Amino acid sequence: MYRAVGGAAVCIGALAMVCAEALAEPYNPHTDWFCKAGAGVFVHYLNGLQNNKEELHSLGRETSWDECVREFDTEKFAETMEEVGAGYVIFTIMQVTRHMIAPNATYDRITGYKPGEACATRDLVLDLHQSLSKRGIPLMLYYTGDGPRVDERGAKAFGWREPVTVDFVRKWASVVEEYGLRYKDKVVGYWVDGCYPFIGYTDETLGILAKALKAGNPKRIIALNRGVDPRVLSYTQHEDYTTGEQNRFFDMPTGRWLDGEQWHILSYLSPISWARPGCAYTKAELGDYLFEVHRRGGVVSMDAMVFRDGSMDRSQIELLKAAITEMRTGNQKPPIPPGNLAFRKQSKLLSLDGSHELVVNGGVHFPRLGVDGKLDTIALAGGEWPWTYEVDLVDTVPLRRIKVTFGTGYPTKLEIRVSTDGRTWKTVAEKDGHDGKPFEATFEPTPARYIRVMSIKPDGPNQPGSQMAVAELEAYQ
Repeated sequence: MYRAVGGAAVCIGALAMVCAEALAEPYNPHTDWFCKAGAGVFVHYLNGLQNNKEELHSLGRETSWDECVREFDTEKFAETMEEVGAGYVIFTIMQVTRHMIAPNATYDRITGYKPGEACATRDLVLDLHQSLSKRGIPLMLYYTGDGPRVDERGAKAFGWREPVTVDFVRKWASVVEEYGLRYKDKVVGYWVDGCYPFIGYTDETLGILAKALKAGNPKRIIALNRGVDPRVLSYTQHEDYTTGEQNRFFDMPTGRWLDGEQWHILSYLSPISWARPGCAYTKAELGDYLFEVHRRGGVVSMDAMVFRDGSMDRSQIELLKAAITEMRTGNQKPPIPPGNLAFRKQSKLLSLDGSHELVVNGGVHFPRLGVDGKLDTIALAGGEWPWTYEVDLVDTVPLRRIKVTFGTGYPTKLEIRVSTDGRTWKTVAEKDGHDGKPFEATFEPTPARYIRVMSIKPDGPNQPGSQMAVAELEAYQ
């Protein structure tokens, strides 16, 4: 259905075998194109951002919403998406206010708004599709389950309240049903916010919304957001892929499928929050992450800032371009040392009891530096003397040996614990009176996915060892 864009529609190199195996599994074939795409770009286009002169996104302009939508240059935007190699785009229809990016007679009839007062008279969805499709880039849309809840008139007309009612969901679903019947296969998916169980969504109401979302195209893939969880989770039988909303790119799939759903994560590029400028990741860091997620069959959506006219933050363009290129053309890095299962795995700086994450000491000693294969870089936490270094191996394996090399600081009393689920831990090694030399522990094969090195002492200043600094953690079967 879509031609390849820099490899967007095909698996190449070392990924071909992995993708072929994943596609052979007996799950939803409608997500196959999504899996092959691997990564896409998510943007917020909203009245409160692009049409608010106090926000950078507006380029200093504030007009009617209808005029704002008319000013968006879909060709400029699509050219950028082609430049970065986006496998797809997720674009917002609306979010909590009355402002919609395309006409909708159902919405106007229910609310009493005139065309242009809430729903733009320009059909930005059709124009986006036209510009993106000629470059082979599929279009997905962002919708919500809680409707125009902050707009007094719209909220009243649709019957918004908590917990949500069947009547509200039916009315609100009729709006997206009109869009679906209009766009058919021009819109290949939806990412739907605000379907939270804590506002009253149930299997019945999720089913009502899901049916409307697939109107006009039963192959359209959808995800219904349950909120931000500690890790990517499945939600309901009515969705095809996980919404995966997270506040950073960290979680890693063990395989393509999670409870029968396509594994997918969504987070933002900015160090600030959603739809903001700047980059929280280096090109190498994000590229490695995309490569590994894609290698395992997962999909990554990256939120980037877009301006009123369809242009984008240049720093984010360069980051996207480099990371997506690495995902498609990179190679799996051989472990250092050979066989080290912890090499370049996700890691955290935690309090001693693991209850919360700690800041990076000096803003430079990131957790990834303790598993980068280099002894001259260190992972070091700030804010607390005793602390824990945690590594997620992603796969559960029978560990036999763990080695920790310390930097300038070291623990004088330490424990090493392992876990299969991140909740129940087993101590496999401990030592009191450690002198800072590399610590190595060999033990009976123990199933483990997570490893923790716990520095119990020093527990304050002016003690031998100073503060634990992890130069490298290694794990072996």
